Amino acid sequence: MDSTYDITHDISHIDWWQLADIMARAPLFERKPFDLARAFGNSDAVVFAYYEGNLVGAARALSDGAYYASIFDVVVAPEHQGCGVGRRMVGALLAKLPVERVFLTSVFGKEAFYERFGFLSQTNGMGRYAEPARGHALASGVLTAVRTTSSLGATKSPN
Repeated sequence: MDSTYDITHDISHIDWWQLADIMARAPLFERKPFDLARAFGNSDAVVFAYYEGNLVGAARALSDGAYYASIFDVVVAPEHQGCGVGRRMVGALLAKLPVERVFLTSVFGKEAFYERFGFLSQTNGMGRYAEPARGHALASGVLTAVRTTSSLGATKSPN
């Protein structure tokens, strides 16, 4: 793509239906426009990418402002992936998160993209998902049951 991408933190003119369409086509998740507006509106940092005046990407983060932040919903329209827009959005989002630790959940296959920003795989993370997302996450290997060792050395599975 020859034209440049405009990166903004302004949430006031977002077409939430268009963002829901981008997320579905990326594919990230099927999201309802009204829920997207609420999620992005309640986020501590947001970033949006435009190409020739059209929304082509978005990302958001939650933060306590001192120690921790978590990045969510990094999405780029399929026809704009690989053009550097995701890199610019994540960089702009990280600049808004001057904290000690930033967490994110990556789509399978995109881990190398995040490694460029200093992200590493983490072994002590856990997730609690509602159904049907829990079933999908277990089936795909995103979530696994925790096996613990009691103080007597016996291995037990969670209920």
